Amino acid sequence: MEAKVKTLDIRAGKPVVILNHRDAAENSIFLGDRICINHRGTKGMAIVDTSKEVPRNHVVLFDETKENLCVKEGETVVVESTIKPDSIEHIKKKIDGDSLNYDETLSIVKDAVDFRLTDSELMAYTVAIEMSEFSLEEAKDLTKAMVETGEQIDVENAVDKHCIGGVPGNRTTPLIVSIIAAAGYKMPKTSSRAITSPAGTADTMEVITDVEHDLEDIKKIVEKTNGCFSWGGSLNLAPADDEFIRVRDSLNLDPLEQLLSSVLAKKKAVGAETVLIDIPMGDGTKVDGDKEATELSKYFEQLGQELDMDVFTLISDGSSPIGKGVGPAPEARDVLKILKSNGKEGPEDLKDKSIKMADLILERVNSKMSAENILTSGDAYEKFKEIVKEQGGGIVDPEDVELAKNRETIVAEEGGRVDDICNKYVNKIAKVAGCSKEKKSGLYLHKKKDDPVEKGDNLITIYSESPKRLERAVSIAKQDKVYTFKSLLSK
Repeated sequence: MEAKVKTLDIRAGKPVVILNHRDAAENSIFLGDRICINHRGTKGMAIVDTSKEVPRNHVVLFDETKENLCVKEGETVVVESTIKPDSIEHIKKKIDGDSLNYDETLSIVKDAVDFRLTDSELMAYTVAIEMSEFSLEEAKDLTKAMVETGEQIDVENAVDKHCIGGVPGNRTTPLIVSIIAAAGYKMPKTSSRAITSPAGTADTMEVITDVEHDLEDIKKIVEKTNGCFSWGGSLNLAPADDEFIRVRDSLNLDPLEQLLSSVLAKKKAVGAETVLIDIPMGDGTKVDGDKEATELSKYFEQLGQELDMDVFTLISDGSSPIGKGVGPAPEARDVLKILKSNGKEGPEDLKDKSIKMADLILERVNSKMSAENILTSGDAYEKFKEIVKEQGGGIVDPEDVELAKNRETIVAEEGGRVDDICNKYVNKIAKVAGCSKEKKSGLYLHKKKDDPVEKGDNLITIYSESPKRLERAVSIAKQDKVYTFKSLLSK
C-alpha cells in the first residue's frame, strides 16, 4: 500500500511505525508485525503499531525510521508486509536446547542490529541462553558476531580494562587511563552510562569533558595522547549488545554467554590485545562468593584465548563503596582530587585500587614502570589534562565541579568503628536523589570502613537538584541502615 508520511519528533528506541487500524487490517498487517517501508528505493524495516487516530492511507514515522529513510513530512512511501526472518528458526532451535553454529548466531545478531526481531523474540533468545549450559564455543561465536556487525577501531597493541560493576564509586577508569597513557601505552577506553547504578564512567567524565565522539575523532585523540574517555553509546561498537542489554534488564537476567560477549566484543572492536577484568566480590555486587568469582574469572580468560586476546582478571573486594563520592559530580571530584594532588589527596582506597590495577596492566605488557611513580610525579595529571583538551576541553580542578545546592547531612546517632557500608542502600539513596540523570546529584560518604565514629559525626551528605527528591532520599537514609558499627576496641 502507498501511504503519506506523518512524522513525530520522538525517538521510540527502535524503528516503529503507526498505521491506521483499518488500513492495516485490509492489508493483512497486524500489531507487532514487521513491515518493509520503501522510499525511492531505500528500504527499512519497522515494527507496526496501529491506531484509529491515524488518518487513512497515512503512516506515522518516529525519528529512527524517518532518519533511516531520509523521508520528510508529506512524502509518499510504499508499505509492504514481509516474511519472518530465518533467525527465528535459529532461536527456536536454541529454545529446544540445541547448540547454534556461527552462521546461525550471526543471523540472530544481524537481525537484532537491523531491528528485524521483536522484543519477545529477543527475550526468547535471551531466556534460552539463560536456561542452557554454558558453551565456550557459542560465547566465542556470539562475541565474533557482535564485533562483525559493528564498527571497529584498529589501534595496534592497545590495552584496556573493564569492571563488571555493582560497587558504588569505584571510578578507577580515569585514573588508570591517565597512568597507562602516560606510560606510553595506548588505551582507547570506551565506557558506558549507568544502567542500574548511580553513575557510569561516561556519566562521570561528562561532568568534566565531552564524551561523545565518532570513530575518527577517537582515532585522532588516541594517536595524539595514547588514551581517551569516550561514551561507547555514541559509537557503533558491537551495537547488538544494546538490544540484548535492554531486554535482559527488563527480565533481570544476565546469561553468562551474553555477559562475557558484551564485555569482550567491545574490547575486541577497539583492537585491545591485553585486557584486565575487575570482578568485585561481596554483598550487593554481581558476584557473591569466591566460587562464582573464580568461575567467572576462568571463563573470561578462556574466552580471551579463543579470541586471541590476553585477558586476565582481578577479583577485588566489593563489599563496600570505593571512594567517597557517589554519583557523576561527586565521583568526578574524587578523581580530580587524586590527580591534581599527585595522589596526596582524595580517597585512599580509590587511589590504591587504581594504582594496583594499572601496575597489573604494566606488568602484563612487560613494562618496568611504576604506576605510583607516574601518579606522584604529576605525569598522570598532565596526561589527563592533555586528553581532556583533545576531547574539547573541560574541568581539571576538583573545586570547579559543581554539586547540587539542595543538600543535607546525616549524622551518627551512636559511636563506634565502621564495620560495614551497605552498597545496596548507598545505590538506592543516590538514585532517589536523582543519579545518574541529574549530574550534580549524589552523595558523599564522610566515613569509610574501619574509621572511628563519635556520636554527632557527619556520615553522609546528600545532594539533589530537586528539594522533593532530597527529602525522599534523606528519609530513606534515616530509615535504612547504611552504616553498621562495632566497638572502637575491635579491629
